[in-house]
Amino acid sequence: MLNLKIVELTKDNEHEYIDQVAELEKVVLAAMEKEGKEGQLFITGKEDIQEYIFSKENTVIVAVDNKGQVQSATYITQGQKPFTYNDITKYFKYGEGYKRYIKSQYTSPERYRKDLLSIYKTKIEAYKYAKRRILEEHPEFNGDIKKFLAHELEENQFHEKSVLRENINKYMAEYIEKLSKKPEREELKKLYEQFYWITLDDIEKEFGKPIDRSNTKEPDISEYEELMETDEYEEILQKGSLQIHEKPEFEEEQYYTANTDNSVEIDTYITDPNQRHAGIARILVYEGIKKHITQHFENEKNNEIFLCSTLHRDNLSSKYVSEFFGLTDQLFVKRRMGRDREVHICKIERTEAQNYLDKMQNKLAVLYGYNPEDKKIPEIEKRQIIEEQLKYETLEFKRLNKMRHVSKNYKGNVRELQGKANKIVRLKEILKKMKDMGTQGEDAR
Repeated sequence: MLNLKIVELTKDNEHEYIDQVAELEKVVLAAMEKEGKEGQLFITGKEDIQEYIFSKENTVIVAVDNKGQVQSATYITQGQKPFTYNDITKYFKYGEGYKRYIKSQYTSPERYRKDLLSIYKTKIEAYKYAKRRILEEHPEFNGDIKKFLAHELEENQFHEKSVLRENINKYMAEYIEKLSKKPEREELKKLYEQFYWITLDDIEKEFGKPIDRSNTKEPDISEYEELMETDEYEEILQKGSLQIHEKPEFEEEQYYTANTDNSVEIDTYITDPNQRHAGIARILVYEGIKKHITQHFENEKNNEIFLCSTLHRDNLSSKYVSEFFGLTDQLFVKRRMGRDREVHICKIERTEAQNYLDKMQNKLAVLYGYNPEDKKIPEIEKRQIIEEQLKYETLEFKRLNKMRHVSKNYKGNVRELQGKANKIVRLKEILKKMKDMGTQGEDAR
């Protein structure tokens, strides 16, 4: 039985734990770097953790021992600004396939073109708003956004976490959200997501005639287009594949409706490397996503929710947590300058939500002894859970073993393989005991 208390941090209790959580991040990072796992964890920091705690959209949950010491923590986020650094769903709304999908949703080309032009004009207004906000915050650039761009390209390569890029997206989204609160413009946010990557080139192709950029009376248009055509956008975003290194093995269209309102990100989960507890990361993640799924479907208009995560491909523990919760559809992308990431995602319909939560709760009870509600799980289901986990562990062992012997991509070590082998042995022993007890029960009858 788990001898830890599960606590959600709020503005009322965060003072008891926030410093411990921030320190735990450093301890975990140091341990990972010592093991040669650089780049697999990025510290969130005390201030940003507090922002999560104080916001309505995000959740921080910790596991505390009987001495009040934080042993593990997880951050679950939802409702980020569209197309900002944290918006995982943007990876699915790109390229020619997505454009064709959006166009197919219209009953007439005239309506499509009308929305295309309308949202482009609104995007320029949103850009003006964002530019004004940014330059007010950064007077060192003397009101010249191009100087800021030149600075970011030189100093920060204008990658996803550059100050300029992040704030442009954040403030443009803020402008759109304000407008969309007006009853007559409630569809604006949806259109903004659908047509975010639209440029003058796309408008030219749609209408079949060139646009004379040199005679434009609107300098903000040329500025915005220049931002969209910088090396980072041109290379990663505008060519339509975000440098996806491997062809997806799933149907991407099912994720085209994912956005920051209906998507939950399993952001971070960390555990004290000196105080390991089997399954604790999964337990905390479960409690977090259960809260978000339940709240999301309290709104009767919501019919689907998406679970997302990003992780370093070599971070096997994160991979296993994501896949435990069904995030098995994966994109391998160039997420930031020089940093490849796996993007994991799954979709849960309203009608499936309770069954999904019940299944996860039962898995945690059977595999890790976490059963706070003392649920009675039928023996046949217990056996099925063990068998499914055994199949998963066996396939993963074979995958790692094959990579170790035939692939240069394997960066793990023998200890990881041995851990898998030990887990397979334990699961087989448990399964044998369950089958033996079942046979004894039949003999007794």
